[in-house]
Amino acid sequence: MKKIIFLLFLFISILNLSCKHGFDNKLNSSIFYSNEYKKLPSNNKLIFLNSLNYRKDTKDTVEINFILNLSSEYYYLNEFEKSIKLAKEALDLYKGIDDIINVPKSNLYLGDYYSKVNKLDSSFFYYKNAEKKYQEINDNEMLAKVHFKKAYILFYEGDFIECEIQVSKSLKLLKKSKDFKLIFSAYSLMGANFEKLEEYKKSLYYFQKAKVILKNNKLYFDRKYNYLTSISDNLSIVYVKLGMFQEALDELKSINLNKIINECPNDYAAVAGNLGMVYLKIGRKHKAKKYFLEALNTAKREKNLNTEMYQYINLGEYYLKYKVYNSSICYFDKALIISRLLKSTDEYKLILRYLTQVDSKNKNYYNEHYIVVSDSLFKAQRKSRDKYARIEYETSVVEDENKLLSTKNTYILIGSIQLIFLLVLVIVYRYIKSQKREIAFTKAQQKAEEEIFDLLKEYQLKLRIAKELEQNRISKELHDSVMNKLYGARIQLGILNDSDDKEIKEKRLIYVDLLQEIEQEIRTISHDLQSEVIDNKFDYVSILFNLIQLQNEIGATLFSIEVDSKIDWNTIDSLVKITIFRIVQESLLNVTKHAKAKECKVSLSLESNHLILHIKDDGVGFDVTSNSSGIGLKNMKERISALNSKFEIFSDEKKGTLIKVVIFF
Repeated sequence: MKKIIFLLFLFISILNLSCKHGFDNKLNSSIFYSNEYKKLPSNNKLIFLNSLNYRKDTKDTVEINFILNLSSEYYYLNEFEKSIKLAKEALDLYKGIDDIINVPKSNLYLGDYYSKVNKLDSSFFYYKNAEKKYQEINDNEMLAKVHFKKAYILFYEGDFIECEIQVSKSLKLLKKSKDFKLIFSAYSLMGANFEKLEEYKKSLYYFQKAKVILKNNKLYFDRKYNYLTSISDNLSIVYVKLGMFQEALDELKSINLNKIINECPNDYAAVAGNLGMVYLKIGRKHKAKKYFLEALNTAKREKNLNTEMYQYINLGEYYLKYKVYNSSICYFDKALIISRLLKSTDEYKLILRYLTQVDSKNKNYYNEHYIVVSDSLFKAQRKSRDKYARIEYETSVVEDENKLLSTKNTYILIGSIQLIFLLVLVIVYRYIKSQKREIAFTKAQQKAEEEIFDLLKEYQLKLRIAKELEQNRISKELHDSVMNKLYGARIQLGILNDSDDKEIKEKRLIYVDLLQEIEQEIRTISHDLQSEVIDNKFDYVSILFNLIQLQNEIGATLFSIEVDSKIDWNTIDSLVKITIFRIVQESLLNVTKHAKAKECKVSLSLESNHLILHIKDDGVGFDVTSNSSGIGLKNMKERISALNSKFEIFSDEKKGTLIKVVIFF
């Protein structure tokens, strides 16, 4: 009975709404702003929305606006499939009437919907479409919002360089805007982005600007307390990274923990975890552990896996610091499981790095795994990506300030011209110098090759001379010593053989001892011959050592080599040895010319059925994805392709380069 009464009441309400707002023939979006609609519970709103009918082929702007607003209502009720369907219908209808205002608006709505359901590629596609349309109509406010939304997606996708560019574009468009909430959000996102890029001073700068915006425009925020908690929490993280622990502690103490523990438990867990980290850094052991455990328990209670993972990392770091290694490994293992589940690549790499420090038994496994998952491409891309968006924003700010200093513009211009002229001179000078160095390196390379082969000839010649001298020595030993002793022993034994006197027998024993002495002498000569044969096996290793020594003489880099003594070079094919030699030679020359390295290590090792060559330097690195690879690198790859082998290059700017060659037998 109650259900029937409710349905009757709902039908009358819908009828009243329709009559009151004139929806007999044409639906109007004002129905969604009426008090009657707003007072309906969510379930009743959904029933009401499902009861509405609209024309799918309409060209009336009012009716199309109604469809788009109906889509929004479904969105707020978390009916995303219906919302997306209606938004697409509205977009097609707006395109049909060439509505330049609502086409980008529909694209923006669709971008929001797909972002909500975590289909970020589709979301980015519609944001891009909205961006183009807002550019065409010069709507800077909405264009700034689109750039921010794109940046938000890029941030959570881990593309921090492109995120920086998009936020910079948004901030540039918002310079004269009154949308302080968006400005605050953009500054906060830029701060978080620079924190991920490990540029902590810039991160601090943008977080502080966000905090100033928040405090100066408090009326624009309906959730001011949570925003302040968030910004203080973010500032504390950056302060810790910069080693400014007291500043971090002050920021966190400004938050009312007793209030947010009930109102915002997830915020409390994050703040408590950061408090624990600050206390850990300043050596307050018990307080650190207390806050870490409080944060962990709160995160578990709220089923917040992300915060739970961070607290496991914090506790692992805590026990690592105080050398309780079993507990440290236990917490890091728990964090590792959650990081895999959440696909948190940065945290996954961090945990692996900690495990290599604390778990000595599995250190090699974690190191190898870290290399596999490490995103070395990230920092290489960071230097090569387009920086002009952020530069334009910062330059425009400087230009605005320089308008107040117009009397100094002439001096600045003259100074700039002089600086450019000086810069051109420096570039020309460095170019000429680099050309001379390149010619010198080329000559040194040619000379090195000639010396290597001369050294091989000289080594073989010395070996042959040594053999001849050894043969002469052995011949003299046999003739002058062994033969004379044998002859004398034979004559004496022949003379003494005719008598059986006791005295004669004792003399015979003396000559028997002499024969034993001759036997030992022959053994010594035989041993010398065997040693000389063994020494013949080190020809190829000597050439490699000579190459290292030669390279040390022509550059500033310190080169060293280690060769596994288990390698039997006599069983290795000549083509393999020549290939290894050429790769080492080319790599060392590239290190000398380009890497600016302090040290470079070459190692050759034997593992089961394959030979492994490592060439590692601590130089500036390079972008391994670049198409501008030199002929030397191409030659290396061609040589390797001719063998049953594998060639890999790992390079990271400011961290050096590793060349790995695996040759299978």
